[in-house]
Amino acid sequence: MVTDEVTPLLKEFISKNSEAADVQWDRRMSPRLLFNPYSSKTEEHSNIAHYFLMAAAILDDTVVGYPENARMLLVYLNRAFGNKLFEIKKPHLFEEVIIKAYFHHDLGPNKKAASEIIASVNTFVKYKAERNLLKYAQKFTKPKDFLDDLAQNIPALSGPHKDRAWIYLRWMVRPQPDLQIYNHLHPQDLYVPLTKENANVAASLGIISSASPALWRDEQTSAEARQKLTNYAKTLFPQDPAKIDHPFFLLGRWLKQKPLNRHTLKSALEFLEQMKTITGQPRAYYQKMSNYKSGWEKKTALTLLQLHIPYGYETISFPLPNEIYTPDFILEKTVQGRKIILEPHFEMTKRQARKYALFKRTYGHQFLLILLLKNDLIPLYHQRRILTDDVADDVWPIEFIQLLAEKIKNDTYGQ
Repeated sequence: MVTDEVTPLLKEFISKNSEAADVQWDRRMSPRLLFNPYSSKTEEHSNIAHYFLMAAAILDDTVVGYPENARMLLVYLNRAFGNKLFEIKKPHLFEEVIIKAYFHHDLGPNKKAASEIIASVNTFVKYKAERNLLKYAQKFTKPKDFLDDLAQNIPALSGPHKDRAWIYLRWMVRPQPDLQIYNHLHPQDLYVPLTKENANVAASLGIISSASPALWRDEQTSAEARQKLTNYAKTLFPQDPAKIDHPFFLLGRWLKQKPLNRHTLKSALEFLEQMKTITGQPRAYYQKMSNYKSGWEKKTALTLLQLHIPYGYETISFPLPNEIYTPDFILEKTVQGRKIILEPHFEMTKRQARKYALFKRTYGHQFLLILLLKNDLIPLYHQRRILTDDVADDVWPIEFIQLLAEKIKNDTYGQ
């Protein structure tokens, strides 16, 4: 049973973050969608439902990597094809365009499947739904019945991938910040998707015993875990259990690669609340795609990619007194429980050094900050008192980023 210390913190976190738009259409993020997902025009709703069915179907780590990349990919295809995006049923037509994308290498190892999945969704909508998902959805009185039909017709939403369909139905059934396009279906009948992020929170709460990949290898096991998670959600929100889905997604990302227990969960909630108190608004942890601003950043990114070290580039902004700090690279790798930040710089100023020192004092218990600087400039920065002991946890010559990355990958950094 969840402790009294955790429950109030968790309910407050859900309350503050359940009003945040999903990463697939959040207007604060780029790239911007080419349509208004909240359009009041009924004639546009079928295309909106179709578009996000494609988004949900490719929402897999092995296909697109981070969820934000699904957004990136579909906006890119929408720009390339216009409304023909909804008509193409030959995967190779998508593939010919996708391989030219500047972010192609950032997609998942099974990126080629994206073309086949999107084409299969178009085939379903044309031949089964007769080009009108709104009318087709009216056949079903319960979300689960619609989900079973989607699973039968779209392989990417079947078997161990059913939770993508539950994500889709959450988007389509719940009111704002979700889209509520299938408004004849009721939120109380939704299940909470058993995603990796949600499983991290559920395991921390003790709702399920583990968030290991084995959870999805057997449909019966995943169904039981999904039911337990939904039952828990109904104790908090009986009429709207899927309300917890997006907040758990945000929280579960923060818990990634951490020990999954109540203590860690409580610490994470307290830390996120601290950030909210400073900024005055809830924080969302996004893995957004960005263009690298310098050759040093590109060199660092290429090294990490070559060694298959997961990272996010400019993924989160940290509030500091009178300013905001957005780290360049946050790695999933940790050192004694602290996530590694890599900050490459061609030049260093006293103002930047003060910012890093302030970040280190404020968030140093969660993050280990490593500055990457030109080797022959490091002594100069020390001489000018720009690089003092309180500025960073470590300073590393950018020329030796390969060696540093290898040490991080092999867990020998600091030895």
